[in-house]
Amino acid sequence: MTQTLKHFFAASFMIFFLSQSLQAQQTIINLPSADQTPKGKWFFLHESQIRTTDPTYWITTNFLTYGLTDEIELAATQYQFGTPRQPYTAIGFGYKGTKQFFETSLPEWELKLSFGQMFPISTTGRGVGIWTYGFGSFRLPYLKTRLALGMGYGPRQNFGISVLHTTASFEQPLFAHINFLGEWFSGSVHENAFFIPGLNYHAGNLILILGYKISNLANFNANDGIVFEVGWFF
Repeated sequence: MTQTLKHFFAASFMIFFLSQSLQAQQTIINLPSADQTPKGKWFFLHESQIRTTDPTYWITTNFLTYGLTDEIELAATQYQFGTPRQPYTAIGFGYKGTKQFFETSLPEWELKLSFGQMFPISTTGRGVGIWTYGFGSFRLPYLKTRLALGMGYGPRQNFGISVLHTTASFEQPLFAHINFLGEWFSGSVHENAFFIPGLNYHAGNLILILGYKISNLANFNANDGIVFEVGWFF
């Protein structure tokens, strides 16, 4: 896929940039969301990635959370299993916490701080690491756009290298049950160094996400590809 087509793919979503009611979601695409798994609930998400340059490439990640409280969730993740066999496959355990501020005086802004850690255990002999991340988020009144900015330190067990990174994301309601999403990790050579725009469908307990990975390296599309996710609250 040429750089022009990749830009067209991302830009084409913008024609739908309308404000409707937003359906909450537990994840963005790969980045954690400011939303939490409700207390006593479980959430499972399956992700498949395929590359437009390699029809045999199929990598999966599976994600399970439990709402310990309405502000703290526990998580278990199986990273990057599939074909061809990946060097940075891992199984991780961790948590995420989110606190909303000024709920009474500024409820429409949804001012939140989130913090989390995952402890990936490599299945290819690379030991145990710690992914630590935090981000702040808020929602624009009227448009209902949620914006988030954060930082993290990712380990080699699932990032490929140990790296300090910046993250950014947006979540924009479109039509009923449909949202336009985008997430970005800074960097150029680690496993998450992509911008991913996409669409999210959330109705009841079901979440469907379709996105496209665009490498941060200009004119480098060998690792670009389609991301599909299906999630379920139970």
